[in-house]
Amino acid sequence: MFNYRLGLSADWRRVFGEAAKLDKAAEIDGYADRQDLKGSLLKIAKQEGCRISLGTDAHHPEQLAFMDLALAAAYLAKIPADRIINFLTVDELKKWVQSHRP
Repeated sequence: MFNYRLGLSADWRRVFGEAAKLDKAAEIDGYADRQDLKGSLLKIAKQEGCRISLGTDAHHPEQLAFMDLALAAAYLAKIPADRIINFLTVDELKKWVQSHRP
């Protein structure tokens, strides 16, 4: 959480590379206090080809506006739209979800 606790330390290139290999998505949490997947990590995720999901972590309808912050983070990191699962068509999203179920 911003100004409260540090984020995780990890071999992020390896984490995002494995996510890309498995066709998994990492989430940008647009909740202002969280700042999950800061810009430097998003750049690594992009370089590794990881899919991205935009979320809000909303606990109240007004917090759905945090989607703008998640979208702005993706835009600033230059994540291509075709790597953001929120931009998939319904049929593409269903196919992607089904491909990850046993």
